[in-house]
Amino acid sequence: MVLLMGALGQAFAYADLFPHFPFGIILCVSYVPWFIVFGISFCNRPPFGPRPFRWCLIIAMIWYAFASIVVEVLRFFIHVPPRGVDPIVAERVIIGARVIMFLGAFSFIVFIRTCITLRRYETKKDA
Repeated sequence: MVLLMGALGQAFAYADLFPHFPFGIILCVSYVPWFIVFGISFCNRPPFGPRPFRWCLIIAMIWYAFASIVVEVLRFFIHVPPRGVDPIVAERVIIGARVIMFLGAFSFIVFIRTCITLRRYETKKDA
């Protein structure tokens, strides 16, 4: 759930930088890590073993972290004038989107713990 909300914050942050780009496409690209985690986690039967499962979690974390870093770097270099009636409200909305995006990184705690557990399972299985 936290990753889902973080991806929504990413989408709003990117939409502010690229206002003429369709929001649906930005949203779908931002939700890729959530789609990966949701697709492999909520199956009745796991689609594959522990090693590919762990790598899927790592890819989702890398994707989310990279997208968050890119949007912050772009916000630093590209100064977009605030849209809307009140620039203070527009800036607060963007700050809120960024805070939600950073809160999405809390899902990494669970992912890292799961990766460590899966890694231990892999080494026990090989021995």
